[in-house]
Amino acid sequence: MLTIVSDEAGKTKHFHDAGAIPALLEDASRPFWIDLEAPGEDEFAILDKVFHFHPLAVEDAMRPYQRPKVDEYDGYFFLVTDEVHLDLDVLGAAGKSGGDRPASSVQSRQLSVFLGANFLVTVHVEPVEAVASLRDQCRRNHRVLEHGADFILYTLLDMLVDGYFPLLEKLDESMDDLEDRVVQRPDPTILETIFRLKGDLTRLRRLVGPLREVMQTLTSRSYPNIQEKTLPYLRDVADHLFRIYETLDGYRDLTSNMLDAYLSQVNNQMSRVMQKLSAVATVFLPITFVTGVFGMNFADQPWFHTNVWIWAAFMAGVAGWTYWWFRRHQWV
Repeated sequence: MLTIVSDEAGKTKHFHDAGAIPALLEDASRPFWIDLEAPGEDEFAILDKVFHFHPLAVEDAMRPYQRPKVDEYDGYFFLVTDEVHLDLDVLGAAGKSGGDRPASSVQSRQLSVFLGANFLVTVHVEPVEAVASLRDQCRRNHRVLEHGADFILYTLLDMLVDGYFPLLEKLDESMDDLEDRVVQRPDPTILETIFRLKGDLTRLRRLVGPLREVMQTLTSRSYPNIQEKTLPYLRDVADHLFRIYETLDGYRDLTSNMLDAYLSQVNNQMSRVMQKLSAVATVFLPITFVTGVFGMNFADQPWFHTNVWIWAAFMAGVAGWTYWWFRRHQWV
């Protein structure tokens, strides 16, 4: 679906007439934004026949799962980014899925952007919440368009990057809960959850890292379509990405520590079990010695006519003393 957002006489206008695009392109003083959501072949053709974008850029816009990047062309540049969602229910089901591995809890939706002198074109196959939020913001405040197409791009990138902070809060709460489980009741499902969490953090870093490089490129190089007054806003977005990337690095180190703590807890539990089994074996060791020596090694058994209860009491006393000694040293 094609949606055009433009400013007319101080009011924001939303319409779907592709025939109006050539006239909008000719008016350099009038910035506008075109959004292509789940575009068909006819709408993709607009990128080539109306805007005359480079075929490689159009091909990348049509192909999902591209790495975040920025490519400069004559009169415009092409940028790829992602909107990220996190489903912690999938992460919690990691250890309860039996033989089937649950889907990844990190889901991304690619957003391709073309920025020209007076236009911004966004292309996405799936719905992107940041795009819908930006359209609503343009309806409420027409001054967003008055600042120029580059400011629309900043607003869109700022919404996408700010979407990471709620995800980080969810991850922080999930990791706190996982730490408590590791310390209090380590069970085999925790191990799979830790590995899934590490995988999700790695995927988030792979999304944030290239986008951080993109923002660094936009703020450090001179692009004719980015005004000087917009650069401080873009630097603020880049700063947020640096903080997010460092936080993800810290979370990854924390998951490694949790894995070490889990393995240590499992080893400690095994050591306690082996200690108790060794104590039980040691309690019966002197009884086994007495019965083995006096029951098998003499032709004429000493004390053969002694009352059996005396021997039973003697062996019980030895076992009881051994058990008391272990209890005193807190081995059982």
